[in-house]
Amino acid sequence: MKYRLKEDTVELTKALSIAGIIIVIVCFLLSRFNQIMVWVAKFINVAMPFIFGMAIAFLLTPIVVRVESKILKNFKIKDSMKRVIGVVCAILFLIVLVGGILALLIPQLYISVMTLSGAMGQYIEEAQKLLASLSLNSSFYEQVLEYLFGYGEQIVNVTIEGMKQYLPQIINYSWVFVVRVLNFFVGVFIAVYILLSKERFSLQFKKFLYAVFPLNAANETIKLTRLTTHMLNSFVVGKFIDSVIIGIICFVGMMIFGMPYAVLISFIVGVTNMIPVFGPFIGAIPGIFILLMANPISAVWFAIWILVLQQFDGNILGPYILGDSLGLPSLWIMFSIIVGGGFFGIVGMFLGVPLFSVVYILIKEFVENRLERKKLNVDNI
Repeated sequence: MKYRLKEDTVELTKALSIAGIIIVIVCFLLSRFNQIMVWVAKFINVAMPFIFGMAIAFLLTPIVVRVESKILKNFKIKDSMKRVIGVVCAILFLIVLVGGILALLIPQLYISVMTLSGAMGQYIEEAQKLLASLSLNSSFYEQVLEYLFGYGEQIVNVTIEGMKQYLPQIINYSWVFVVRVLNFFVGVFIAVYILLSKERFSLQFKKFLYAVFPLNAANETIKLTRLTTHMLNSFVVGKFIDSVIIGIICFVGMMIFGMPYAVLISFIVGVTNMIPVFGPFIGAIPGIFILLMANPISAVWFAIWILVLQQFDGNILGPYILGDSLGLPSLWIMFSIIVGGGFFGIVGMFLGVPLFSVVYILIKEFVENRLERKKLNVDNI
């Protein structure tokens, strides 16, 4: 008579085996974490044009689909020609968007820099008056002059050493910026190629999955890919619309209150608003700094205006546009922003929310399926 294990014992063995394998893999990855991150950074740096290309193609896909399925629906032309027209419209939209932002930002940035540099003498004079009001007698200035003359040579040497230290970093950052710009333009061409042949790439991806992996694993991967695409698409498009509206409202409010540099600061607030929760506050910091030098009272009113704007966005506008598409509780939104920002900076803060939403949905479905198989209702326990 054959000995059969109980179903609960089999399930427990499977669960412990899977948990053991996961623990071993995690321990191995943690022990080689620095080496892995170095290789990941190198790969990302080399593949940056393709990353830009895939990101641009992903963002422009809704425009291509809309042109094909809505605008050109009743036109009797070949599907391939519809695709070409849709891609051309999407690229033109990208050019107009980037060109409009640069045309709006660069003159305002130039004016702001020139205004600040022109008013720098006034700021220095006001600072001198403040120091004069704080000093009770001339001994304060005598001590300052004595310190400067006594340690003047040391101060100069430290300044020169600091310039020698940071000058290569400045040159390096400038070169990285130039490379990133070139990668972006190369990415545009890659995006065009992806958009023109996206069905073929999708079919090749499916063929590879079903050829290499078991049927269930391939089906789950396809499901995961569609879920991730839906989440990213909903979040990015919704957040873009939300940020444009917030930037416009910020501009209108600053104009009503008569605050300077309204276009520049509103643009910064609109861009940083793409980051959930903390975005408006991150964008408010440079705005407050700029207004603080121009008019401290305006900086105070701007800080209050941003606080009101953040509450409006978080409680009214954001939920109305995004709805409950993410399905992520507030606690886990904060968690995803902090963890994503800690590992990948600004990009991690932006993408952490939709990607963690996918993980949250998968874990939630897994737990609910396991409870259903065990016929357990935890709510009543």
